[in-house]
Amino acid sequence: MLVFDCFFGRCEKPSCDRCIFRMVRSLRLALKSRSMHLEEEASFAAPASCDKPDTLTPPLAVSPTPQKQETKKRRKRLLAPREEIGWYPTIRPELCNGCGDCKVLCKPGVFELGPPDPTGIHRPKLVVGHPLNCLVLCDRCVPICTSGAIVMPKKEDFEKYVEYVD
Repeated sequence: MLVFDCFFGRCEKPSCDRCIFRMVRSLRLALKSRSMHLEEEASFAAPASCDKPDTLTPPLAVSPTPQKQETKKRRKRLLAPREEIGWYPTIRPELCNGCGDCKVLCKPGVFELGPPDPTGIHRPKLVVGHPLNCLVLCDRCVPICTSGAIVMPKKEDFEKYVEYVD
């Protein structure tokens, strides 16, 4: 049961230091990161057609090395200074279990560990330590949060601050 608790982010231990299931948590983070990366690539790819082809191609006509479909990431440029844009996550402390997945995933370093639990039983909750480090319109931390504690503002309200360039 402990393995599943660790894998699904429900572990009650104060930290993963000296834990025998540390590799289970690393595996979970790697799988989530990989699935999010695949979702990002799929969102930039052209949508596939649902229609069936009229003719079947023989197996010999298939090229031995499939061509990788080019996906182009669109770069964002801010139209206002970052200090004037209120795009950053908020963490609901009553839902945060202190797993730290968001801190591991977030490369700009938005999240920090909060104050330790006075009783020493639970892990410290995470807080938004550097809100201006958050990339505008980035919400990768929301699906990785196992407890659903991270809330982002509506993207529609902040589209006016971003311009997409090639």
